[in-house]
Amino acid sequence: MLKRVSIQNFKSLKDVTLDLQKVNLLIGPNNSGKTNFLKALEYMDKDNTNQQEQDYKRLIFRLSEGESISIDLYYDHIKDYDVEIIFSCQISSSENIERSRDIIQHNQRSKGTTLHYNPEELKAKIRPVIIYKPDTNKLDKPSPVGRGDASVIADASNLIAFFDRIRDEYPATFAQIKIDLAKCVPEFTEINFQNVESTPELVKQFGDKTFKRIGLTNERQKTIYWADELSEGTLYFIALLCIINQPNPPKLLLLEEPEKGIHPRRIREVMDFIFRLADEKDIQIILTTHNENVLNEFTSMPEAVFVFSKDEEGATHVKNLQRDIIEPSNQRSRETGTKEIDFTSNLGESWMYGLLGGVPEESL
Repeated sequence: MLKRVSIQNFKSLKDVTLDLQKVNLLIGPNNSGKTNFLKALEYMDKDNTNQQEQDYKRLIFRLSEGESISIDLYYDHIKDYDVEIIFSCQISSSENIERSRDIIQHNQRSKGTTLHYNPEELKAKIRPVIIYKPDTNKLDKPSPVGRGDASVIADASNLIAFFDRIRDEYPATFAQIKIDLAKCVPEFTEINFQNVESTPELVKQFGDKTFKRIGLTNERQKTIYWADELSEGTLYFIALLCIINQPNPPKLLLLEEPEKGIHPRRIREVMDFIFRLADEKDIQIILTTHNENVLNEFTSMPEAVFVFSKDEEGATHVKNLQRDIIEPSNQRSRETGTKEIDFTSNLGESWMYGLLGGVPEESL
């Protein structure tokens, strides 16, 4: 499991370190650095050796002589012996991208044993890093099928090709998606597909291929509702179910705003699926959100919540909810003899009232 991430000078992340849990939640206002954190993880996975100078100028926090970008990923290696493995990436203005792999034991980094690695070594450990952000505008239209895809791409626009393949090759996965869908949207009992005629627009975009559209059967009404008749929330929910149930999900799953288009009453069900995925498939998950109901699902695990904000310089600061907010507040209450603030009985409300930080500044 990815134990710690330390980043310096990557976009707005001037100097941040996060000690991660199995499922993690990043909260904060827009443009506070949450997506930049995910992009730093994604960058570690890319074969970008020949883009060093371009990447440096595009990604550096502030162009300053002698400054470099640094990303370090710490993994548990041998838990019983307190051994970690660290993957490092450094980008400077005058040198190639430097990648290294090293061992840390009892908080001491080894000397002289650094081994260079390429992105494929890291991919073998965590599989390709994808920042998932389903785009419902691409889910309600026909799309091409053929051999199909056994994985879901970042914007989930290949869902029909994905379904077309797993229905035959991974029937258990297809069945699980249907079961999960029926739990949360019980009026729909079947996932349907239909061949559609190609149009000049489709051919121009995808070439001369076979196209299908997706729909859901409403058993009570004996009617199939095709994608362009379904709500944005239903389409997003289908995409989310495919992401978390795909046959070979990434070992590190990055998901932006899982609540998008989902009715507030169903957010708990969505989060239950996400927590189940982490347990059943041994996957580590990092989420971002702007929704207080998602935050409320972390009431029993405030150590897994990270609050993002920016200072006047534009640098991102990150506080761990348990270590940097709740514990210091309780310590101050004990020292002053005042009543402790109960942050966790309703985390979402505490966040909305600004007690946790990570909220937009009020305009005058």
